[in-house]
Amino acid sequence: MTLYEKVRQLGNRAYGAPRIGLPEYEWWSEALHGLSNVGPGTFFDDSVAHATSFPTPILTTASFNESLWNTIGKAVSTEARALYNLGHAGLTFWSPTINVARDPRWGRIIETPGEDPFVVGTYAANYVRGLQDVEGTEHYKDLNSRPLKVSACCKHFTAYDVDNWKGVQRYTFDAKVTEQDLVETFNRPFQMCVQNGLDLDCGVYYTDNVENAVKHGKVREALVDRSLQYLYVVLMRLGIFDGHSQYNSLGINDVCSNEHIELAAEAAREGIVLLKNDNGILPLATGNYGRWSYAAGCSNVKCPDGSLIGPAVQVATASDATIIVAGIDLSIEAESRDRLDLLLPGKQTDLINQVANASKGPVVLVIMSAGGVDISFAKNNPKIHAILWSGYPGEEGGRLPVTWYQADYVDKLPLTSMQLRPDDSNGYPGRTYKFFDGPTVFPFGYGLSYTKFNYTLKAATNRQPIKLTKFQHCRDLPYKNGTFKPSCPAIAIDDLKCPKKFKLAVEVKNVGNRDGDEVVLVYSQPPVGIVGTHIKNLIAFQKVFVAAGTSKTIQFAINTCQGLGIVDSNGNALLPSGAHTIIVGDGVIVFQFN
Repeated sequence: MTLYEKVRQLGNRAYGAPRIGLPEYEWWSEALHGLSNVGPGTFFDDSVAHATSFPTPILTTASFNESLWNTIGKAVSTEARALYNLGHAGLTFWSPTINVARDPRWGRIIETPGEDPFVVGTYAANYVRGLQDVEGTEHYKDLNSRPLKVSACCKHFTAYDVDNWKGVQRYTFDAKVTEQDLVETFNRPFQMCVQNGLDLDCGVYYTDNVENAVKHGKVREALVDRSLQYLYVVLMRLGIFDGHSQYNSLGINDVCSNEHIELAAEAAREGIVLLKNDNGILPLATGNYGRWSYAAGCSNVKCPDGSLIGPAVQVATASDATIIVAGIDLSIEAESRDRLDLLLPGKQTDLINQVANASKGPVVLVIMSAGGVDISFAKNNPKIHAILWSGYPGEEGGRLPVTWYQADYVDKLPLTSMQLRPDDSNGYPGRTYKFFDGPTVFPFGYGLSYTKFNYTLKAATNRQPIKLTKFQHCRDLPYKNGTFKPSCPAIAIDDLKCPKKFKLAVEVKNVGNRDGDEVVLVYSQPPVGIVGTHIKNLIAFQKVFVAAGTSKTIQFAINTCQGLGIVDSNGNALLPSGAHTIIVGDGVIVFQFN
């Protein structure tokens, strides 16, 4: 190819090279929770009207179910292959989003798997494997010869979570991030997902400017060649040029199939979080009801006035049970649309309170949102018996993957501040459950159940000695005055092979009278006294089904460096010596690991 022809392949629209028979290709398609026509590579029409819409990632993440994330990826890629065969989609997708939800006001929080980098990375890895893996080839060692079902793209590399806030635009925002936060939080999901380098640009910047840059010596043509090699190896692995017989038979019957529709419904069921359930009001008894009534309450989500509250109150007055659906939508939080506060919009709070006060029976409040909303008033209102967060559940019980802060939290820090750690000297509160210990509406990992579970620690490693070699050296760490500091405070993780894992076994017993799923979360806390580190850190999780009156024992094997490591102020990953605290669940099991 000539330089001109090469450069024309570097944007999301690769123009091909007719002179040598290279066809055009559109790289940009989207599949965050199902195939979307947002990117130019996918379109719908009368012959293919839509694809299966799964819950948004933040709700799916609330299930804490790794196999579910992988299965959704498989379903999405099957529909992608079907649409490709029908000429309606490409096979390369700008998905998943792997940015950490640093601030609940960010509009694109809807796309993220939450605020914890370990959870975000775990979600991304499972979803990408579901999208890309061709059955039977998962263990190929030569990646260049390993076929792909579709190709995923983990976006966006790092430190992006401002879109349009008080005049600050994402394209010009200067994200000032410490090396410590970059290594510990912002970069980790990308490293867990995939890191192959940037070889094309979503737009026309490369195609418009690279040719001139090469001619002026600012870019070497060899770099262009390398990028093209990477890109076209991906297309070859997809079978773009010679077909992929395994998927040639997929067609319209594989899009929105009954199996995928049921999977979408199951994902919504697993993700919905029970936030309040006074006196076990939920679940409501199933059966045939004589009649039901509906009232809008507000003309739209922004609820600009209270003119429709009266009819809603009338309906509640005559009802044996009342369900109120409230929250926000894409007109308030979305790409290029950041929120200014954490409150329900307009007159929604008035609507909820008046309807709850008028209802003669139990009241259930359902909140739809991606980011958290301050509903302290409803949490504390005895007239509101139950609260559910349903996120955006897609076309058809989990734990919160983000912290729900009180409304005044956002008054203490601008959305543009990238700092995660608190600064008491200026009242800066810190961000995410790892660094914020103030009052919340609902904390990260919160979620109730219709039944009751007890945990018992059956076995655990409590000590792991590490003998230093002549190539390993102690690293210093700052400790608070008056706290014990070991003679060898820490070791650089890069100097350790870290093959060892510490293990624990937890028995989960269902002592209620309903079958149920339980999400078991395991956290670590660093040795007491270390300055500038996290409060606690999620290091493992599993979801388990336990029938009423029975128990199951689940096993965890956690890499010591990954589970107990910290990052110092210079961005160095270190393993502190001393007593680490391991916490299972909401503190029901706590033990020391030395």
